[in-house]
Amino acid sequence: MNDPFSMALPNPDGAMAAPLTLEPRQRVTGGPARAEPTAQARSSVPPDFVYETEHPVLPIPFKVTMGDVRLTGTAISVTSAYVAISGPLDPAWNDHRQVITLQFDFDGFSVTLFPDVVIAGSRRNGEMTLQFMDPAGAHLPQLRYIINSYIAGDFVSMNGLMSYTGPTTPAGAKAGEAPTSRRRVRSAAVAFLSLCVIFAAVNILFTRATQTIEPRPVFIQRIGQDMRATTAGQVIYLNPQARAGEVVFSINSNAGDVLNFQLPCDCEVAVTEGIFEGATVLPIDVILSFFDSSVGVRVETLMSIEGLGKAMNGERAFLDINDGRTLVVDVLITSATSTAAERGELFVPVTLVPPAGSLTEADIGKAASLRLSRPLIDASFLTGNEDP
Repeated sequence: MNDPFSMALPNPDGAMAAPLTLEPRQRVTGGPARAEPTAQARSSVPPDFVYETEHPVLPIPFKVTMGDVRLTGTAISVTSAYVAISGPLDPAWNDHRQVITLQFDFDGFSVTLFPDVVIAGSRRNGEMTLQFMDPAGAHLPQLRYIINSYIAGDFVSMNGLMSYTGPTTPAGAKAGEAPTSRRRVRSAAVAFLSLCVIFAAVNILFTRATQTIEPRPVFIQRIGQDMRATTAGQVIYLNPQARAGEVVFSINSNAGDVLNFQLPCDCEVAVTEGIFEGATVLPIDVILSFFDSSVGVRVETLMSIEGLGKAMNGERAFLDINDGRTLVVDVLITSATSTAAERGELFVPVTLVPPAGSLTEADIGKAASLRLSRPLIDASFLTGNEDP
């Protein structure tokens, strides 16, 4: 063993083989002599290879064949393989390059790889480092799969062999496992809440597409006769306690004339809100209303020009009273409506006619809102009415 180019390598069974003597510039296999790697080839693979601290070194069992010599592996990574030798590594082996055989023995089969390696020294006595010349070569996919499976715990080793313990089929439901009552209740609750959300969203979209609500409130009032201004001017006299034939209000017109209006009967008088002595009025503005002994109900409001057009084009009008009732009403256009529309006003006065007997004296003073509804499908063809 005094020859600097000799190294004792163990047999696979553990017994020490006769020392393998290498002549200078000779392969490990004992084949024909070959020149050592050139300086350019050596410089392409750094001595420390940089990757030693970047990849895990795992104690996976494997065998290495270098020509006629079989060695036992102690650890491996994606960049290097470590094999057991007898004693310290002779420095003459450094930078020796050769294609080796890596063999991973499993229970019933084996995986064999053929990487090109270079001897890159030793980490400790009794071990030699085989550095892969091309870590990303053709052997990498199989080696990486073996290493990843070992890390995941799918491989176990026993007596130099490895066994695969990972799943062989996709995981499925456990046999006989039935959903618990809590899970069924939770699933039912989720389904119910989902249906509620869907219903609410559909209802909102349907409402926005088919219905509009007029912005002005509706007032339910007692039926009476209105006395209106016949000219533009200023109210200079107002007497709600006037009797039949007496002046109930006077207007100083813009032309300078004073117009006096007499009450036609001994009736109850109600002055329109916002009317007082000194107030400025326009033609057809309601100054006051007078009532006879009978009690009736009327419904009036200011309706937008757009809403009035929809009602005239066939949309149904609904009166939503603040007590929760909803009545179908007809929109009645009066002379005051036409006059206000001719003046270009955005809101015009209209009268709403509810079904007979639907409103009573107890409803006087209640507020409501006017809602217009447009049918999604025009069903006029079902009635058989056609234009001539």
